Amino acid sequence: MKVCVYFQPKNKKEYFEGFRLRKNIKGALEIVDIPYAKDIIDSYDVMHFLSLSDELKINDAKEMGIPTVFSALNCESDDSASILTEKKDGYALSLKAIRTLNQVDVVLVSDKASKDLLVENGITTRIEIVTPGVNLSRFEFTSNLEEDIFYNYYQLEKQQKFVVIIGKYDDANKRKALYEIARLCPMYRFYYFGNARLTKLARIQYSVPNNLRLCPLANNEIYCSMMKKASIYLALDNSKHSPITLLDAAASKSQIVALAPTLLNEELLNDLHAYVGNNTKEVSEIINRLYTGDLKSTVDKAYVYAQKNSLMELGKRLKQIYESVLDRRDI
Repeated sequence: MKVCVYFQPKNKKEYFEGFRLRKNIKGALEIVDIPYAKDIIDSYDVMHFLSLSDELKINDAKEMGIPTVFSALNCESDDSASILTEKKDGYALSLKAIRTLNQVDVVLVSDKASKDLLVENGITTRIEIVTPGVNLSRFEFTSNLEEDIFYNYYQLEKQQKFVVIIGKYDDANKRKALYEIARLCPMYRFYYFGNARLTKLARIQYSVPNNLRLCPLANNEIYCSMMKKASIYLALDNSKHSPITLLDAAASKSQIVALAPTLLNEELLNDLHAYVGNNTKEVSEIINRLYTGDLKSTVDKAYVYAQKNSLMELGKRLKQIYESVLDRRDI
C-alpha cells in the first residue's frame, strides 16, 4: 500500500496549519511503515486530501478508481485548508464543501462535534474520528539558543510573560475581542500571528494596544520556540479552534485559554485541560489569575492528552482507514 498525501496551496507557507498537517500525516505513515508518494505523478493506491481546492484532483482519482480520504476541520485558521464559511448565525459548509466531501470515500475529523457538524450540513459520506496528530519531539530543544529563538527574534526580555494567538486577521470581531483582552491584561505581551500581507497588517495596526503586536506567520524554528515559551495560548476563533494548533499548544505545555463558544474540540477545551471564558472580561480575569498564581495550571494534564494524540496514534488509525477503503474497492 502506497499513499499520496496531496496539498499544494497557492500561498506556500510551509509552517502554517495545512502544511503542518501534511507533515504530521507523512511522519505518522513513516512510523507505521506505510510508504507515501513523493510526487503526484508517482504510483499510489490511496489519495489523501486536505483542501477543497483539490476538487478536480479528487474527481480524477475517482475516475481512476483510486480511493480518496479527506481531512476536514483540522486547520480552520488556514484559508488553504479551511472548509467552513462564516454566516450571520455562525458557521456552515459552502456548497463546494458539501459537494467535495460527498465525493470522497472517507472524511476524517478530530472529534464527535465535528462529525455532527458535517452530518447536520448534509455530508453523507462515511466519517471517521481521527486525531490530526502532534509531533511531541518538535518542542524538545537541544540547546538554550534554539529554545530562546523567539525571545531573540522579537527582542523580548526573557522574564517577560507573553500570550500567543494564531488565526485570521479578517475577523474584525475577533480582533476587537483581542484588543479588549490585551488592554485588560497589561502585564502580558500579546503576539497575534495570522495569514495576511504586510500591507494589510499596516492598515489595521493603528488601533492596536501597546502590548499587542500583529505579526506575519512565523517560520518553524520561531513557531516552536514561541509555543514552548508562551505562558498562554489564547484561542479566539469561537467554533473554529483549529485542533492541530491546539494540540501543538498542549504538547509545548503552553497554558490553553479560550473564548467561548467552543463548539469543536470539546475533549481538549474542557476544564481538565484548559480554561474557557464566556466573554472577554472572563477571559481577561482568567489570564490575570493565572499570572498571579490564583489559578492552577492545566498544562500537565493537557500534555497527557497530547501524548494520547501522538503521530503513532495517527499512524495506526490511518492504516486502518486506508486498509478499509482498499478492501471495499476489492469487493
